[in-house]
This record gives sequence, C-alpha cells and structure tokens, in this order.
Amino acid sequence: MKYGWKNYWAPTPVKIRKIADSIAAACVFAGTLSAFNGEPKIGTGIFITGFVSKFLSNFFRNDYKRTKKS
Repeated sequence: MKYGWKNYWAPTPVKIRKIADSIAAACVFAGTLSAFNGEPKIGTGIFITGFVSKFLSNFFRNDYKRTKKS
C-alpha cells in the first residue's frame, strides 16, 4: 500500500475502505447521539473526525505494477 496526494483518483484498497467506512459509520452514530443529548459541539467534532478519516482513506492505493497486455 502506498499513500500520496496523487493517489486520490486511484482505487482504494478494500481493507482501507472497510476501515474508513466503519469509522465513518461509528462517527455518524456517536455524533448523532451526542447532538441529541445536548452536546452539539462534541457531536460536530465527531462528525468532522469521520469525514476526515473517510477523506484521507482515498489517498491510499495498492502498490502493484500494472502489466501491459498484448
């Protein structure tokens, strides 16, 4: 796996995508509960954490080399 700014449009590895999706789902759940329980600033912080984790996961890619098929 490689991380880099130019890898944003490359396919994200499945393992990283699953981890990032799980973190995002947990942040949505926890942020919603925090906001409904009277802590909107904490809920907003949790939402931002989930968004940033999902965004950063897009910069990973597999480091295999493509072979030219003839």
